[in-house]
Amino acid sequence: HYEFNIRHMSGVFGGLLAAQAREFSDPEKLVLLWIHESERVYGDRLVSVADLKKYRALTAELAKKMFGKFNLQKYFQEKNPEILVFAPFSKGISEMEGGGTYDLIKGFDRLSELLNHALNEYNENNAAMDLVLFGDAMCHVGKICRIITSIPGHPLLVGVGGSGRQSLSRLSAYTCTYMTTMIVISGNYGMNDLKTDLQAM
Repeated sequence: HYEFNIRHMSGVFGGLLAAQAREFSDPEKLVLLWIHESERVYGDRLVSVADLKKYRALTAELAKKMFGKFNLQKYFQEKNPEILVFAPFSKGISEMEGGGTYDLIKGFDRLSELLNHALNEYNENNAAMDLVLFGDAMCHVGKICRIITSIPGHPLLVGVGGSGRQSLSRLSAYTCTYMTTMIVISGNYGMNDLKTDLQAM
């Protein structure tokens, strides 16, 4: 059971407005941004593969109907669909100090190049993370960065222990030039401890 309202629709438009006009001279790219933002807002909230498959089929049908002159099927095919990732670190993490450029990252090779560079830089300045950045992990970093650079940005990462939520969060924060703070909870941890930790942030 899902409940979507006008606030979620505003999230799609918020993503569209995060882009810079100078990067979108090609109308197909704007359509891709709309597809991407819709999937981030609606698709990422779905709890089963079957629901996501149904959502993607509806999106593909609507995209074909409304934007038939563009070849969008490659993003929706069941076997080896082309990745669709827009992220603020599209021009490299060196530009993130100025807010970055929310733009399309073309292909796994470019995404891997950007994130492995960020990971190497992180490992030089912090306790090393022995991460293998496979496809899904890199896409998740893009999703986390999209959320934490928006206002208000607060993702809830759900998964079993050891699935990489903490590591990917640290890498995402570093990529966006943010500092991370971790609250350590013990058996005696209470409300006053929480207030103290929040004041220190």
